[in-house]
Amino acid sequence: LFCPPPLWASMLEIAFQVPWLYGTIGLFVLVAGLLFVGMKFIGRWISDQQLARVHPPNARKLSNEDFEALCCRTGLSRSEISRLYMSFMKITDGNSHEEAEKIIQEVPYFQGPLQDRMLSALKLPEQIDFVILASALSVFSERAALDDKMRFLFRLYSSDVTGTVSKQDLTNLMDDVLPEFPDDDERNRLIDRAVQGTFEELCGSSEDQELGMEQFQMAATPLIGERCTIFF
Repeated sequence: LFCPPPLWASMLEIAFQVPWLYGTIGLFVLVAGLLFVGMKFIGRWISDQQLARVHPPNARKLSNEDFEALCCRTGLSRSEISRLYMSFMKITDGNSHEEAEKIIQEVPYFQGPLQDRMLSALKLPEQIDFVILASALSVFSERAALDDKMRFLFRLYSSDVTGTVSKQDLTNLMDDVLPEFPDDDERNRLIDRAVQGTFEELCGSSEDQELGMEQFQMAATPLIGERCTIFF
């Protein structure tokens, strides 16, 4: 006995025949676009609700114009700005300004042996507001220029304003990041060999005492995009 196909099967067959096919494709595109826009607004609403829950009563709230200006200024996304602002509000208890040293110590992204170097490497003043903080941290964005990341990393390695990275700078850096050894002499010898080898490879001689930006770029360029990026 002949069994007619169910109604939905007939409708699908018609939908994928010319000229109905073009209308079907258009409908799919329209629905996908509406879903994308809807999810975008839902994500923004969730972000705003999270921000409202931690927002101290005396703190200024960020408007849509504030978000747009900060996103344009820093290259960070609205979600990243929102999360950074939540951290800033918690640390400052709703105050508009705070000591930069306190912010660096309490922001979770900088926990580690290089934390003490961040203040000078980011070129932060003693007192900062959220705009200054977001602008400084924009160097960690995946959208930041590689030249900006390079200059930041160079300042992180250098301990002074001479515009170079000395052997002592590199020794101090390795001393900060290298874990403790049972034998301190062995640890010091390892650091010394690493420093001497680095200068010999980049400068052609271990007798040179300083690295300029050009030599520093030779070593840092392959890794800078990955190692100098934070997803806030």
